[in-house]
Amino acid sequence: MEIFRKMFAEKILKFHEGTNKAIKLMMKMPVIGAHITDDIFSVRKSGFRTFLGIVAQIVVLVYEFLLKLIYFAAFIYVPYLYISSKCPLVALHKEQAIIYLFVILSTICGSIVNNTAFSMAQRDYIMIKVMQISPYMNYLGRLIYKMAEDFVFFTIILRIFDVSVVNAIMLSVVTVSARPIGEMLAIIGYEHMSVIYSNRNAFNGIFMAAGVIIAYGFPLLTRRIAGFWMLFVNPVFMIFMIAVGALSMLYIWKYKHYRELMRTSLHRQRNEG
Repeated sequence: MEIFRKMFAEKILKFHEGTNKAIKLMMKMPVIGAHITDDIFSVRKSGFRTFLGIVAQIVVLVYEFLLKLIYFAAFIYVPYLYISSKCPLVALHKEQAIIYLFVILSTICGSIVNNTAFSMAQRDYIMIKVMQISPYMNYLGRLIYKMAEDFVFFTIILRIFDVSVVNAIMLSVVTVSARPIGEMLAIIGYEHMSVIYSNRNAFNGIFMAAGVIIAYGFPLLTRRIAGFWMLFVNPVFMIFMIAVGALSMLYIWKYKHYRELMRTSLHRQRNEG
């Protein structure tokens, strides 16, 4: 259990912060606030505090889910509606079109551009310097939480937009398996391709722009979406991605320079800010 406490220390801290914010919010309410005293912070009120913490975390999860839902609607579903209005063959294969757009923008671009290794923030500095959590455990905890959240949220969202249950699950598994691959490539780029790392913002911008052009441009040019993209919801391909993702996690697990990586990432963010 100790390893999980260290790995998810940031989430545990956020849970307690959410609890305290919920209590302070209740204390400011006109009627309820008059019946809440400072002893609610005591140990014997821990059951009520835990309940408030759970409610606060549910609110946070709903908010994070809505952000992903808005992203999906804005960058995948709305473009699909436009493309399908111009291309009858695309309209006939809605599920295939949704999968195609999702694979390019979320599975591929999302894994390469939106990685955890180089999104260190001041909060990570606090966890490592003040809470004495190792950069290694802090990073792994953030990555595993992100993968779990992506799997649950994307499975639900894909179902909302009419992707079948089986395909939604397989595509979410493939996407989650791609996350550590993107992390591994980012770390390799940091270690061996300093030109890319030094110009990371430009690289991310170009990569994302290329992804958008391919995602939206090809169907409009060809008037159809190739059946090849259904490979991403093939069970054999899913197993292959799980295997490659597991090997990438092994690389991440054995990597030893997280403290230097964190220091470099924070220094870069401060310079950019």
